[in-house]
Amino acid sequence: MTAVSWDRTTAAHLYRRAGFGATAEEISAAVSDGLEKTVDRLVNYEGIPNDLLDYRLAGMNLDVNPVSLKSFVDMVRAWLIRMIYTTRPLEERMTLFWHNHFATSFMKVSESDLMRFQNDLFRKYAVGNFIELCIGVAKDRAMQYWLDNHLSTKDHPNENFGRELLELFTLGRGNYTEADVSASARSFTGWTLAFATFPCTYYYDDTIHDHGLKTFLGQTGDWNGDHIIRMACAQPAHARFIASKLFAYFAYDNPEPDVVDRFAEIYSGSGTDLKPLVTAILTSSEMYSPRAIGTRVKSPVEHVVMTCRMLGLLQEVPGSRDRLDEQGQLLYAPPDVSGWKGGLTWITSAALLSRINFSNAAVAQFDLARFGAVKDAASAVNVYLDQLGPMQITEATRQALKDYVAPGGVFPQGSAQDTRLRGLARMILSLPEWQMI
Repeated sequence: MTAVSWDRTTAAHLYRRAGFGATAEEISAAVSDGLEKTVDRLVNYEGIPNDLLDYRLAGMNLDVNPVSLKSFVDMVRAWLIRMIYTTRPLEERMTLFWHNHFATSFMKVSESDLMRFQNDLFRKYAVGNFIELCIGVAKDRAMQYWLDNHLSTKDHPNENFGRELLELFTLGRGNYTEADVSASARSFTGWTLAFATFPCTYYYDDTIHDHGLKTFLGQTGDWNGDHIIRMACAQPAHARFIASKLFAYFAYDNPEPDVVDRFAEIYSGSGTDLKPLVTAILTSSEMYSPRAIGTRVKSPVEHVVMTCRMLGLLQEVPGSRDRLDEQGQLLYAPPDVSGWKGGLTWITSAALLSRINFSNAAVAQFDLARFGAVKDAASAVNVYLDQLGPMQITEATRQALKDYVAPGGVFPQGSAQDTRLRGLARMILSLPEWQMI
């Protein structure tokens, strides 16, 4: 394996992919600590206090009425606050990954509490054991409602969850048959919801469970949902499926087969524990290759959260939730069960305008003192590119930024300098290079 060149560029790349960006000070500390120590701190976050985040959330006066429109708005706000101000960025990064992997939308799940409980489940198992996470998802009330498994009985098995479990959650297309889908659906009968309480609760109803023999992935027995998940996750195809998807999330799409096999072996050898797999990916040479660095379009969530984190804003930007909606990634509302497509789908004229408008609002709240004093246009551009990157730009772009900061070659002072520096931050946040991650 090729050694990783560990410097400010690769450290910033790690924080963009495994977190939501980092300040210049955090990047300097990462370079000093080294790759392994930095990854260890990101992955083994359980002992890092998050008290200030909890205090901030407690003071937000969130609407807890599970069926009000404001409660859904506040639910999105609360998760954005978590991402912006957490001291454990990989925890929220992985929570976002699982939200897209087990995509569920409040457009159908009409109680905000159920979506919030699911979000907590993803956070609990963010880098935990996949089998335990998957069993938790199968019993999760939002998922039960989203894929109609609460309606599935031995007389009328519903295949929605049984199918998506195999296609989207564990194995991927081509690694199961229609007979396996049928057996999976029959095995999850009886996993249902009780609506006598509010919010509803999960329970197992043996009277509607199909106890007949089922053949699943070549094995025959009186299987239940727990058996199905464990048998699916024991397949070599599952290890390759999860390893490939997580690798693509952190590094680059369409990884080479030998790369997938290497990480799949680590994952299956851990008994489907996710932490060893994530650690291996984040410390691999592929993670820091030219194919990975700066090659992916920032998602709307990444754009909003990174802007706030890297500017060091003390408060959220008003209307952030609406900007996500405009840009096509409203949290808790993926378009369908396959989640957001990402990539170039994030780049439309309307979405780009929304990004610019959000950046302008964020910069208006920015405390210029956070980036320190600058003495001329060249140092201003260097400092701001470093604080908001570091990123590589053309000399022509760099000169254009310097010309803006010092019109006519004169570096302004006082309030005029402040105006130019805010404009510089806005311009950098609008660069094509900044839209990449």
